[in-house]
Amino acid sequence: MLCTETYKTKDPARLCMLSPNRQHYVRYTTVNMAHKTQEAWAGPAETTPTRRCASAACCMSLGLLTGVLACMYVVLVLFFVYICAVANEMLSIPACATSLQLPTHTGCNRDDALCGKRYNDTVQATIHNAFATTQDHMLVAQHRGCMRSALVRGVRSFMLDVHLTSSGDVALCHYSCKMGTVSLSRTLHMFLEFLERNPREIVTVIWEMTPASPKSAAGRALYLQWRQAISASGLVPHMFSREQNRNVWPTLQQMIDDGTRMVSFSNFQSDHAAKIDWDMWQARFIEQTPFNSLTKRHLEANCLVQTVFTPAWTMPWQPLLVMNQFTAAGAIGVNTDKSAAFADFTGIGSLQRVNGEQLLWHRVHKCAHCLARIPNFVVVDFWDSSGVLQVVQRLNHLSLNERRRILQGNLSACPVPAAK
Repeated sequence: MLCTETYKTKDPARLCMLSPNRQHYVRYTTVNMAHKTQEAWAGPAETTPTRRCASAACCMSLGLLTGVLACMYVVLVLFFVYICAVANEMLSIPACATSLQLPTHTGCNRDDALCGKRYNDTVQATIHNAFATTQDHMLVAQHRGCMRSALVRGVRSFMLDVHLTSSGDVALCHYSCKMGTVSLSRTLHMFLEFLERNPREIVTVIWEMTPASPKSAAGRALYLQWRQAISASGLVPHMFSREQNRNVWPTLQQMIDDGTRMVSFSNFQSDHAAKIDWDMWQARFIEQTPFNSLTKRHLEANCLVQTVFTPAWTMPWQPLLVMNQFTAAGAIGVNTDKSAAFADFTGIGSLQRVNGEQLLWHRVHKCAHCLARIPNFVVVDFWDSSGVLQVVQRLNHLSLNERRRILQGNLSACPVPAAK
């Protein structure tokens, strides 16, 4: 069927495009089954400019254009709402810390009770994709407050993603460096400054490299540049070496006395001989709970350890346990602490709050009983509006009886897995 530029027709299948004057009907042309051309008038015969087109393609193009414009409108509205929400949140966030100097104390990580504990018997507040902060000018941020403020407030463990940029440089970014980067060099110097100003603090970094395989040229180049950046930063003398924990992890006080207060784990898959002493392969030292939960319900119903773990060459202790306490909403910049009221009203599970102190304690404590293990790293998004520091404080000060009950295990505490 062929049709002119149509203002209106009684048959939607014959519509090509709309005219500014919707009151007029226009002539359409059809070819019947006998291949005879017929013409008919569907309305007044005003003279109008006409343009012929294949109706199916024309209507599909119109529908596609309308759909694209509608989607663009929705995206712009959502983006505007997101920007307004972030701006409102930032009103209550203190400015990024300028000084990393802590008050003088005699404890270890600001806690006297931790000095006699071994590294693997302590719990650390950990922030996921720690570089992705609004104060560090990341558009899709997973935190509002910067890493400097996190250090001052008491966060001692950081998950950092390292990528090669399109120019071949190494930087901190997530998924794609086109969405924003944070300087690796500047971040390393921040850690160095913090350690030098605060001689009784211990910091851990869990690095995720993409790509992480030595089989690819990009992976080898990334690993080499990352190592060179750490060497150039001046951090190496402060690095804890895996040779120091052949038989047992040291106490925090021993690490302070030895001056090895920077602990580094990476996911780069080189063999033991190729790795340098201060770079410990995650697969040999760390296990994790799932990090792909979509909703609060799915997160709370899953305590299983999903990481494939290969024990280190001589390691007579359990691996360190990372407990991930975040959902996919954080990865797209949604602070569920702020979207909780809307989620409760609409029933959208992916927007429900997951990091409040009570919710966080309930899940971590229950999973600890289920796994018969106390986590070493409690990982959150949006650390500055979460209860992670309070929960970690409680875990580090469990009574001996409570620790004993947890380590005995309790299968009845294991939740029933839920659908995402």
